[in-house]
Amino acid sequence: MNIQIIADNLILSAGNRLLIDEKINHHLEKLLSHYSPEQKIASVKVEKNKYEKYTINFDMNLPGKENIYAETSHIIFESALVDLIEAVEKQIKKSKQN
Repeated sequence: MNIQIIADNLILSAGNRLLIDEKINHHLEKLLSHYSPEQKIASVKVEKNKYEKYTINFDMNLPGKENIYAETSHIIFESALVDLIEAVEKQIKKSKQN
């Protein structure tokens, strides 16, 4: 899976970028195994507001499916990422049922 990571109002460490890549790939690769790698392109935007809260957006278009989009916010980066992955997994599973 090709993931474009965008940081807004913060500088993401290499560790956080790796965490995003590993977590998303690990969880979603199983659900999207029937798509070729060039069809699995996602955008992840990470923001940090003035209250030190992280907001993470996930956006992906799959062929023949509707847009997969999720957004989560949390004061802890890893918690926001876990919530995001759960929301995305739920949408992908729902779209597979239709």
